[in-house]
Amino acid sequence: MSNTPSSKRELILATAKALFIEKGFRGTTIAGIAEDAGIAKGSVYSYFTGKLDIVKALFIQTDEKSQQAVNNLLTKNQTTGSELLEQYLICEFQEVLNERSFIQMFLTDESIVMDTDIMAVLKECRINYHLSQQKVLINAYGDSITPWIYDIVSLVNGLLQEYSIYLTLDDANFSIKRCAHLISFVVDSAIKALNTSNLSPLITKDNFPLTQNVDLENLQRQKASDILDNIKNHLTDFNEQQKTSVLETVTLIEAELTKADLSNTLIRALIANLRPYAELNHYRRRLAETLDVELI
Repeated sequence: MSNTPSSKRELILATAKALFIEKGFRGTTIAGIAEDAGIAKGSVYSYFTGKLDIVKALFIQTDEKSQQAVNNLLTKNQTTGSELLEQYLICEFQEVLNERSFIQMFLTDESIVMDTDIMAVLKECRINYHLSQQKVLINAYGDSITPWIYDIVSLVNGLLQEYSIYLTLDDANFSIKRCAHLISFVVDSAIKALNTSNLSPLITKDNFPLTQNVDLENLQRQKASDILDNIKNHLTDFNEQQKTSVLETVTLIEAELTKADLSNTLIRALIANLRPYAELNHYRRRLAETLDVELI
């Protein structure tokens, strides 16, 4: 499979990421991104308002990639229990290694970590990450762990993050397979112990810090609305007939998002209307994933 970016937007993101890693956030300019990408400086601003906007898009891209990897794992992998958890952890650690240089750049630049918009995006990514881990664990152990799911995810995530810090900030050199095996063994043992204990869950849906005072359904609709705005901003190079067709579909989806009960059948069909436009495949996939409908 080719790693060549399939659109100008992806080209800008790939180029910017490489420059951020090489020169740091402060040392990278929009002009430099445009030059390395072989496009006009104005083309970058057609997609992004500035460098921080590009960083946000890179985090969202990573988040989408992570969710897709989980979906692929659960579709193709027939294992359960600690074996499935171990496979998931190996995938996560491999991605940490792949992204080590970018993570190091991000964590060492105050102008990024202090930006409120970036922090809002990161919080949303953390929620998605937690939900993906819930999905893996429920697939691995079944509904019997549901009362404990928030605590178990916290155990997994805590161990995963600590070892990831060793790999990224400390440049640790250990086998990610051995690490995944150790964590899956520890978590598997904890699940068995919790299921036979008299303890009650510490974290529940009602007191989970990331989603307290957050309407998840509203968040889902807002994310979909943001994706539709991105589609509208992406139509610069489309001819008038294409623009009209896409905007009609976008308007219909926006109208559906205002209704109390979404019609998954209608949403799925409307997203399918965008299929002829290869440049919109990225957004079409994100819409389907965000609204939890099948991509056709």
